[in-house]
Amino acid sequence: MSAEVFSSGGGTQSCCIAAMIVNGDLPKPDYAAIVDTHYEASSTWRYMDDYIYPALKSVGVELVRIPSKEYATVGLYGGKDKETLLIPAWTTETGDVGKLPTLCSNEWKVRVLNRWLRDQGVKSATIWIGYSIDEKHRIRIQKGPWQHRWPLIEKRMRRNDSIEYVKRMGWPEPPRSACWMCPNMSHAERRHQSINEPEDFKKAIDFEKRIRIVDEDVWLTQKAVPLGDIDFDVEDEQVDMFESYCPNTGCFT
Repeated sequence: MSAEVFSSGGGTQSCCIAAMIVNGDLPKPDYAAIVDTHYEASSTWRYMDDYIYPALKSVGVELVRIPSKEYATVGLYGGKDKETLLIPAWTTETGDVGKLPTLCSNEWKVRVLNRWLRDQGVKSATIWIGYSIDEKHRIRIQKGPWQHRWPLIEKRMRRNDSIEYVKRMGWPEPPRSACWMCPNMSHAERRHQSINEPEDFKKAIDFEKRIRIVDEDVWLTQKAVPLGDIDFDVEDEQVDMFESYCPNTGCFT
């Protein structure tokens, strides 16, 4: 028998799924888990601690925080030579500004969850993913023991529907899930981070310095200059807070 597993990404749609479990609009899963990559934005954990963990606990559901470092087989670098940067950093190696592929989510989240489930004795599972109907293009049909289910798409819910559902719980709007160093952040998101999450912003600056010791051609922003030197108040750099460079990844759910 396949286990039902709620895989929380910590973002808006995942918070909606949690709220629906609490309200009985979704059944209680056999397992509920969120992978801690150790890079997640501080705002995500505050929201989880204040609202999601206690609400799920009140209905008998434990949301397990899985430490990625205990289950991931690679760190920041992977590949056959263990020298491939896994995050989708910007690169100037060819002279123009380009983008590295996104490998981190699969290595740090998807495979980590699967390994953790095996440790629980689970051999096959239906894993709930928090994609909404406006994100149908993100669906990837899985083969093998780990099948996926998209409860919000089944209920024809869009992202805004998810937000309204959560607000009806009396909770504030959930923050968008993101790693504090993610190169996919828009300039507006990074500006918001620099103002509202200065510790996360400082960590991102230090992180960029460290990866550039290994490869001086990689950057965390498309401007390809040190993160700490960018003026994010420049008007022509500001874009909508929910426009990012990663519409096809599974990080922000």
